[in-house]
Amino acid sequence: MKTRNISLPLYLIWLFVLVFIPFLIMLFLSFTKTRGLDFSHLVFSLDNFKDILDPIYFDAYVNSIVLSAIASLLCLLIGYPVAYILTNLKSNKLKNILLAMFILPMWSNMLLRIIGWEILFNPHSILNSIGISFDLIGSPLAIIIGMVSTYLPLMIFPIYTSLNKLESSLLEASYDLGASKFQTFKSVILPLSLPGIYSGLTMTFLPSATNFALPERLSGGNINLLGNIINSNFGKSFNYGFGSLLSVILISVIFVLVFFINRKDKDGDLLL
Repeated sequence: MKTRNISLPLYLIWLFVLVFIPFLIMLFLSFTKTRGLDFSHLVFSLDNFKDILDPIYFDAYVNSIVLSAIASLLCLLIGYPVAYILTNLKSNKLKNILLAMFILPMWSNMLLRIIGWEILFNPHSILNSIGISFDLIGSPLAIIIGMVSTYLPLMIFPIYTSLNKLESSLLEASYDLGASKFQTFKSVILPLSLPGIYSGLTMTFLPSATNFALPERLSGGNINLLGNIINSNFGKSFNYGFGSLLSVILISVIFVLVFFINRKDKDGDLLL
């Protein structure tokens, strides 16, 4: 009990310093026009809100939504069957090995994995030695493949957690009432696994839409997403006001989605 009482204030301090204060700083900068953190010529302005509607950024908005939605849907189509198979494996040893295989790649640097895809997608790569040549750099397909391979585990684990919590008695009752396997899946398994699906879609869509390294490397700089716009405003043009505004909007969207997902997940163990 004492350990818990001590850890809670430390957690709140950590949260306040690393999350709340930076958020307030970005919120403040959203209403200013300044170059970098040079406040000598700081001017309060609402121009950043007007810049959001600038047509120059529309392609990035559309690319973020469309490519991330496609990648998230593919993650769902791949991840749900994988999570279902893992849940129904009889051998715990095999199940743990397969789960570890999905976890291990996430321990490696994401940028290294992206560069790996970049090398393979170039027309001149190690694959030439076996007669295979790809020329996908600069295409939406390269970005989608990179997104799916990077964030697929974030779809599998919430769905697996959701399926793993299903009571076997519910399935037995369904079968006893004469339901087929498909009817049981449609009426029992799928509805009860929806919190895991919502969580997985959130955890794949948001990082896909806001990633800047992945489209930068796999598109050769030809396709921009929202993350590239934010990165460009902070790292190149030093327009911290507009970059902060986009960041605040994204963080707000994340908070709203987490709130609704937690309402769907009564146990609160799928997302947080």
